[in-house]
Amino acid sequence: MAAGRGGVVQAGAVLDGRYRLIEPIGAGGFGQVWKAHDPKVDRLVAVKVLTGDGSADNDRQVARFAREAAVAGGLSHPNIVTVHDFGSALQNGRQYAYLVMELLRGKPLSVVLEGGRLPLPEVLRTAACVADALGTAHQAGLTHRDIKPSNIIVRPNGTATVVDFGITKSSDARHDITTSGVLIGTPAYMAPECFNGSFDHRSDLYSLGCMLYEMITGHPPFTGTSWHLINQHLNKQPAPLLKLRLDTPSELAALVTRLLAKDPADRLADAFEAMLALREIDRRYFDEDLPTRGPDRYVRSAVSPRIATFGAVTQLLLTDRKPCPACAPTSGAHNSEGCESCQGTGEVSAETAHRIRIPPGVRTGQRLRLKGLGWPGRNGGDAGDLFVVVRIEGEARSA
Repeated sequence: MAAGRGGVVQAGAVLDGRYRLIEPIGAGGFGQVWKAHDPKVDRLVAVKVLTGDGSADNDRQVARFAREAAVAGGLSHPNIVTVHDFGSALQNGRQYAYLVMELLRGKPLSVVLEGGRLPLPEVLRTAACVADALGTAHQAGLTHRDIKPSNIIVRPNGTATVVDFGITKSSDARHDITTSGVLIGTPAYMAPECFNGSFDHRSDLYSLGCMLYEMITGHPPFTGTSWHLINQHLNKQPAPLLKLRLDTPSELAALVTRLLAKDPADRLADAFEAMLALREIDRRYFDEDLPTRGPDRYVRSAVSPRIATFGAVTQLLLTDRKPCPACAPTSGAHNSEGCESCQGTGEVSAETAHRIRIPPGVRTGQRLRLKGLGWPGRNGGDAGDLFVVVRIEGEARSA
């Protein structure tokens, strides 16, 4: 393996006799990221390399690297980067740890934001992808702790992928490697409670709110030095979105305000709730003429330990919003003003029952997919899928 000044690996280096580094493509927490080739399966990959410097802190950094491999490798989600491999090698007396990931085509959101604020439909769809990914991680008991634009890759098709789980916090005490007194995260996007060493899944929601604010306005809610940022996150309110961007839907402004609440208890309950809110705002304000597939839907279902072990067919009740039959004629035109059935909204609640099969051996946080039972498509498009997120009765909710 070749190394350059300061022990940084160079193009052409081969890690563990397998991964040939081609060119640097960025830097992530605790390492450099390289485009590389894996000849064993003949594919291009992204390799994050941690260069050991012989310091006493090196073992802790390697542990963080291994943690990222274990955490991200255990998550399977279209909006979370796929981890292929992890290893380390000793060359010329210097230790190198590396993490092999899916090579994502696209740009970091931080690069996209260099052009200024984003179109509102793009804001909503990017944030919904991040919220979906966080919801899955949180259900698995993981808090990312460093949600920020540089850790979000915007793909050519407009979707977004969350990367860099290197400082993720797990509910598993074996993985808690936080150093007391060390600030972990990026101050511009950190929740107030993080500065006091207290955090949970709602801290990620605050970071999501910071990113939403930046995508809408072109700048984060707070700026300045680290100490200025800490003070503002703890004590200040950001400038109102509706004053900075007049075309912001009021529901979106209210959602961002709630995500940025100083008290975690005042934020949304979880990331899936944020995702559904973002998709509903997108549907309501930015509907398009072309048929498109409907958004996937997520619901929770509690099952008994016995059903989780042996499986069963059970009934799931879904509550939907449908056109009000009293004020929506068959022509499709709405005249809902003054309607007592729907209180002028044009929609009423309707409950439907579905039979679902719980497979044996299901785990808390596992998602069961039911095709075509999600939200309806736009303008005749196919319906999305329904994902049932399982919770086993009696098991504590993961933070």
